[in-house]
Amino acid sequence: MERAPAASGDGRILLEIISTVGSSLDLEEVLRSVVRLLTDAAAVHACFVYLIEDDGQRLVMRAASQPYGHLVGRIALERGEGLAWWVIEHREPSFMRENAPDDPRFKFVPELEEEQFQSLISAPILARAGEPIGAISMHTEAPREFSEPEVDVLVSTASLVAGAIDNARLYEETRQRVGELENLTALGEQIARAESRDELLPEVAARARRLLRADACHLYVADRAQGELRLHSSSPGSSGARTAIPLAEIGQEVGGARSPAVALPLLAGDELLGLFRAEGTAEVDLARAVANQTAVALAKIDLIERLTEKNLIKDFFEELAGGRPIGDLEGRATRLGFDLDARYLVLAASPPAEALEAAIAAVAPGSLFDRRDDLLRALLRVTEEGVGDIVERVRNLATADKGMAIGLSNLCSGAASFAAGFEEARHALIGATVLGGKPGVVAYEELGPYKYLLRMSLDVGVRDPHREAVARLAEYDREHSTSLLPTLEEFLRRHGSIAATASALYVHPNTLRQRLGRISSVSAIDLREDDWLAIEIAVKLVKLEEALGPGAAGGGPGRV
Repeated sequence: MERAPAASGDGRILLEIISTVGSSLDLEEVLRSVVRLLTDAAAVHACFVYLIEDDGQRLVMRAASQPYGHLVGRIALERGEGLAWWVIEHREPSFMRENAPDDPRFKFVPELEEEQFQSLISAPILARAGEPIGAISMHTEAPREFSEPEVDVLVSTASLVAGAIDNARLYEETRQRVGELENLTALGEQIARAESRDELLPEVAARARRLLRADACHLYVADRAQGELRLHSSSPGSSGARTAIPLAEIGQEVGGARSPAVALPLLAGDELLGLFRAEGTAEVDLARAVANQTAVALAKIDLIERLTEKNLIKDFFEELAGGRPIGDLEGRATRLGFDLDARYLVLAASPPAEALEAAIAAVAPGSLFDRRDDLLRALLRVTEEGVGDIVERVRNLATADKGMAIGLSNLCSGAASFAAGFEEARHALIGATVLGGKPGVVAYEELGPYKYLLRMSLDVGVRDPHREAVARLAEYDREHSTSLLPTLEEFLRRHGSIAATASALYVHPNTLRQRLGRISSVSAIDLREDDWLAIEIAVKLVKLEEALGPGAAGGGPGRV
């Protein structure tokens, strides 16, 4: 029977193994050195290191002395097979002195030429917590009696290897976390630079797949109009993911993702922006970090796009209202989905509430809006039902909201027609605000003769003696708390009848004659000689200016 060499070198062997274990954090390198040292020191034919993998179901060879090095990673023992599993389950070393193949604990592995082996010794590798993580086995071709010191060396080596494995795994985990942090930081920088969904989402899918070590990553965006999540980007591209997921199924998608897979909603506050799905990974925390960063980026991009669109619409409205395009008007119209040759009504509304915009958008789909601090402007697409249908829908809104004032233009079609349309909507809004006595909806054609009076009242360049005379009368009324202007208006309405006017004003005819005299004195109007029609128009203009308030000539309320 073969005898082991003297144990005098056992201390030296352990010192070398300790030095080897402490020299590197590369587990494969450490294990290769350990089996080489044990093979040479113990004078055995072969030495193998097995580690438990696959959730504790298999022992996989992770180091082997020559000539078996090429089998590393390819040889595995199923749970319960071989002496290695026996020592793991019993947590104690054991050996077969001779005729190892005849021992029921022996597992024949043809690739290892185990028919040559006579003796076999194995010791468990126990982690610091005492849990087994693998085994070290040594084989001899001739029968061998392993001495107690040799067993002690093997057990001590197994303990040192366990520490090396713990350290290597800790190092690998730390290195992996550092790498994840670096990749997550790089992903965050890429996300911060993205200016559009098309730039952001494909990059997130590709980087997230590498970061999570996933088989595939998919990014969906919410399409609320269609009530679904639409697939935007996948990595790899030909991953066969669902192209659409109904919004009603998102709870099932997030909560019932088949393992291993992670599915997380992309949320900005309470708003659902999309869905992130990673297949072939269980890295939930990393996936959540990716989803959170992506959601923030999507919210930022959506905000930028809304602001960009808002500015684009504002510039578009200004160009149409000014009648002098300052840029690529047709290009802007195309980007906004606006057909300059289709039929539209210009709308001006006050107050410019968000709810009003939403209500008009609901009754006039496809409208464009420009909301300011004091005014809401809109371009309403006229459908086949015609102008009357649009006006009636908008009028129904005003019926539901008594505080609303809306002006509508005549029909506009073609870029050149919109400047007049905006001015008409402005005048109609003024008419809805100050002429009817209460807010409502007024179409430009419903202004009647006030179409002309409004233009005159808003034109500071018009000079008229009758208008100036009536203005003096209005100023006198304000200063002296008199009613000369209403008296003049009623006198003209009654075609100069003293009796009818006195009756309408509930005054004595002599009192009326005294007022008419005072009117002539203050305003220099001669009711016997001056044109009554001109005076009546001047009265209406002055009253209109009073209703519009200060600054009306420069735009004032209702400026479009």
